[in-house]
Order: sequence, then structure tokens, then C-alpha cells
Amino acid sequence: MYVVDEGIGGRLEVWHGKEILHYLNEGDSFGESSLLFQRPRSSTVVCASKDCYIHEMKSSDFFDMLESDPDTARALRDMCRNRMFQHATKSYLIKQNHGLSEDALVKAFRDADKDKSGSLSLQEVQNIFQQMGNDLEIPEEDMFEFFKSLDVDEDGQITLEDFQRAFKAIW
Repeated sequence: MYVVDEGIGGRLEVWHGKEILHYLNEGDSFGESSLLFQRPRSSTVVCASKDCYIHEMKSSDFFDMLESDPDTARALRDMCRNRMFQHATKSYLIKQNHGLSEDALVKAFRDADKDKSGSLSLQEVQNIFQQMGNDLEIPEEDMFEFFKSLDVDEDGQITLEDFQRAFKAIW
């Protein structure tokens, strides 16, 4: 896992294939998902400013931290699930040449809403990861926890507003 230095970290680009998905700035971290979910990295991070300074945390230290602080472990898992969801949806939009905009996000939601009910079920959200995200395999427990985090009103469905909320911080 890596953390961009808080004082002089610089700006880093997060690439997936030939597309920039987003940027990392001072205090941001990356590499947690690979450790948490024991999977290969899904993006490439490169320095986009004159200088970049990052700190590496050994995987053994990372797991020790998670073990000693369940609240931090839960928060990291939630953050990583959300990043994977964003990544899967953005990858889909790029593949479909829809661009990365609010309108494109609405298009992705409508594409995922297979039964045209105006909301997404757990299965439809799972399909986003599988179909939009290059067959990402997410453990069932993690998928359910992610779904719960999106389902703010706890009605068992994800509305377009819930879906957009997952992207609010980055768009």
C-alpha cells in the first residue's frame, strides 16, 4: 500500500489501460484493494507533477493495522469497494465511448437496470462489477456490504440518486 506524502506528495494519475481514471493528491492512498481482496492491481499510478513523494507500507504492517483496528479495517474495505465500483463503471463508459460525464453516468445506470424498474437490485449491482468491470470477482459478503452502503434508505434497491452519490466526490 502507498500513501502520497501530505506535505510534498505532488499529483499522481491513475491509469487503466490508455485512459486516466482519476488523480491522487497529497494524503491519498492506493494499493489497498490488491491487499484487502488479494487480487492483482487494476490500475497504474504515475507521477503527473514535477516531483512525487509516496510512502510505502509493507503488507505485513498493513494487515497488523487492520487486525488492531476493526473500524479502520471496515472503513478501508468500504473505500476500496466504492473505488472498485467507480473503476468498473468508468471502464464501461470508456469502452462504450460514452465519456466521463453526468449524462454518461445516467446511461451506465440505465444499462445496468436490466429489468427497467428505475432501480438496481443486488444482482444488477453485482452485474456491474462482472460485466462493466472486466469480470471482477467480488466475494458475496463484500458485494452485500457494498450494496448496503449504496442503499441509503435501506429499501433493497439502488436508485439513480444512490448510484450518482457513489461518484459525487470524483465528478
